[in-house]
Amino acid sequence: MTGPHLSDDEVMAALDLRLVAEYLRVAGWSLEDQDARTSLWRSVTTQHAEPLEIVLPVRQEVSDYTDRIDAALRTLAFAERRLPEEVRSDMSFGGADTVAVRLTPDAPPGEAPLSLAHSAVSALHNFVVGSAAAIEIHELVLPSHRPPWAESYASRVRLSTHPGSFILSLALPLAADIGDEASADQATGKQVMFNLPPQPFGRRVSNRMLRSAQAARQLADEVSAGDRPLRAFGEDPQRPAANATELAALKALGGPEYGLYQLRFTQSPLAGQQSEPVTLRITPGQQRIMGEAADFLRTRQPRAGVTVQGLVVRLHRSGAFGSGDVVIEGVDDDSGTTRRYRLELAEDDYNDAVRAHRNGLQVSVTGDREERGTHLHLRRITLFSVIPGLDYEDDADLPTGPDVSGA
Repeated sequence: MTGPHLSDDEVMAALDLRLVAEYLRVAGWSLEDQDARTSLWRSVTTQHAEPLEIVLPVRQEVSDYTDRIDAALRTLAFAERRLPEEVRSDMSFGGADTVAVRLTPDAPPGEAPLSLAHSAVSALHNFVVGSAAAIEIHELVLPSHRPPWAESYASRVRLSTHPGSFILSLALPLAADIGDEASADQATGKQVMFNLPPQPFGRRVSNRMLRSAQAARQLADEVSAGDRPLRAFGEDPQRPAANATELAALKALGGPEYGLYQLRFTQSPLAGQQSEPVTLRITPGQQRIMGEAADFLRTRQPRAGVTVQGLVVRLHRSGAFGSGDVVIEGVDDDSGTTRRYRLELAEDDYNDAVRAHRNGLQVSVTGDREERGTHLHLRRITLFSVIPGLDYEDDADLPTGPDVSGA
């Protein structure tokens, strides 16, 4: 993934001289010399045969300022094995890792079909939210209401596009813990001066995104080869390699047609040791299995506190009174897919279900979802209610018999 020289507007809009100098200092460059016109910075790392040097002007008002900053960014990019725009985002954010996806549509460089672009942007948002949530929630399926801290973090991530097929790049702010001063400055557009805590939240998110993508790709290959079953994606429910939200996002990044794509992860040097850039190639076959795994986790794994809303389609009890069995056809609060759920209701709730069935009213039920054989069950019911309609009759005339639905 390579990019063009930064424009004058790009350099001037994001970077000032003080910010660049402070970045060099924190990133491990030493100020070797300074006179009335320029300052000389030298890299102290030993990974290059010759020490790298950067020359900055002392004043920002000089005529060649943008050329100097562009040259500095390109030298830093070479030293850090990143792109100049990734270094620039790192500076302007006060510290940022990067996750980029390179799509391969049949279109001119820098262009993509709208359906693919829409799918990829939505998938990247869900990928960030799923990984941010996984920092605290170690479950195969995340709650239907996404954690506010995960959505808040995702709202601070910046998206940019670049040519080279079609590249979408995310700058993930490192200092983004809810309520910290650095995050508040970033949210208001202020430039911050790289005051990062150890192992900041953003680094934990980018690390999680990388680990989940690597694990999902490996498991997909093993399932494809027949070495492991699909349920391997759910073998560790307490600490999954990738949750259903992450898997669905990795599948959706390829778009509706499962196009080949690459993921590239790079890290800022401002948050301790900087790992080498990592590029992952995600094939259409891997995407299909990841999507199947996401569906498997959401529909086959036991899950507490699931709410289903739909119609009563079957009722049965052995006598005129007491508890009874009910089948509801509806949509749960996570998958968005219509399915049938079996449950047992106490007498009062069963009577309400009979009324709802007779009047064609929807019901809402909350319980723990389990799969038994080919059937989905809701057990340990905590809430059952009839959603009122205009023709709802609140009378006490109830049909009796072993199967009031006739089904």
